[in-house]
Amino acid sequence: MRTPTASELLNVWERALDAPAAARGLWMLRLTDEAQDESAWLDLPLGRRDARLLQLHARLFGHALQGVATCPACQSTVELALDCGALQLSAWEQAGMVGPVLELHPTGRDMVIRFRPVNCADLLALQSCRDVAEAREQLLARCVIDVDGKEPADGADLPLDVQAELAAAMAAADPQADLQLDCVCPECAHRWQPLFDIAAFLWQELHAWALRLLRDVDTLARTYHWRESDILAMSPRRRQAYLEQCAS
Repeated sequence: MRTPTASELLNVWERALDAPAAARGLWMLRLTDEAQDESAWLDLPLGRRDARLLQLHARLFGHALQGVATCPACQSTVELALDCGALQLSAWEQAGMVGPVLELHPTGRDMVIRFRPVNCADLLALQSCRDVAEAREQLLARCVIDVDGKEPADGADLPLDVQAELAAAMAAADPQADLQLDCVCPECAHRWQPLFDIAAFLWQELHAWALRLLRDVDTLARTYHWRESDILAMSPRRRQAYLEQCAS
């Protein structure tokens, strides 16, 4: 994995500002390997995407992730301290769980459903859905390959109990894409498990970083009359040293 430059990160931030959340994840992902074919990124299972984004966060902002969550019971704000390494499954676990084609034998039914894991292209397609029900229906329709060997097959036409079992099987097959945090509210002791979305988290960090960097560029450009490209080409340590001189 390559580490993007400050200029590359700033360009992606600018281009992805008005993009849907799923597209932002892909924009950031592309920075890690420019030689990768676009279709390969779209076919990437979400767990593999998230593992790569966790690695990118570690390279750009460090292993520590600081966030907040709202307790659903008392609405208190709970501070979270997470670690990229602890959130990432091993390469062996990822390879062993996510396969190109998976099978489900629904409980109590003489039926075999072949399906594939959710990928980045699926996530992009769901952006146009009006509600959760429509997103679930479209996701099943896209990911079910066949039922008892018959194609085409629409997972949304399956009985509701089979749909629920299939959704659980899809989540279990790619656990890196379904990270749930164990949270305890310090105020009311309520326990809950919010879903952790590294793509959204990383974008928020990138957004805050970009705004800070632009302020620094403005300060240095006003003081030294340097071009933006020259300032961005500096190492963070050198930029900070010049900023300290501006403040003295």
